[in-house]
Amino acid sequence: MHFDLVHAAVIVVALVLTNIVLKATGVVGDDDTHRWSWKRFLAYFVVVAVINIVWPM
Repeated sequence: MHFDLVHAAVIVVALVLTNIVLKATGVVGDDDTHRWSWKRFLAYFVVVAVINIVWPM
């Protein structure tokens, strides 16, 4: 059970860092903060997929 919690925490941290990087690089602007974005979705999908490939449940 504790491995599931660590896995979830790692994914949350990775998604927060991904969001910060997307904003810092200008891929997602300030006007897209609360709107649906395919760029953000694709970035999140890739990050979660890579983490799950490297560290399967």
